[in-house]
Amino acid sequence: MNTPELPNNEPSLDSEANAAAALREKLADAETPGFQAEFDPDEAARAGAFAEDALSEADALDTAIDLTDAQTADAPVFIERGEGLDIPANVTTASARELLGKRPGESVKDALDRLERQGE
Repeated sequence: MNTPELPNNEPSLDSEANAAAALREKLADAETPGFQAEFDPDEAARAGAFAEDALSEADALDTAIDLTDAQTADAPVFIERGEGLDIPANVTTASARELLGKRPGESVKDALDRLERQGE
């Protein structure tokens, strides 16, 4: 018995269009928090991944001479009792008009210059 072959209008699984669509879908999945999308080497190359071979991880850590500074830069600083700071006891807000006697239409720079000329 002869079975006629039916035409297949769908693109083949190896087609460029299907590969691009699958890559787009995986990249969208990769943006989902907690989801780990797996890429084969060809997909990774298409997505722009590359092997970092300029330095080994150990070499990179050895060249990070400022790494210790970066780790301690964000550490809080505690002020011991007895060290004075020029911080007022009561923090308030004031405007340039109050502090400098700024006049209408006068800039802060003009007010400072005027006070300097007046010797205040």
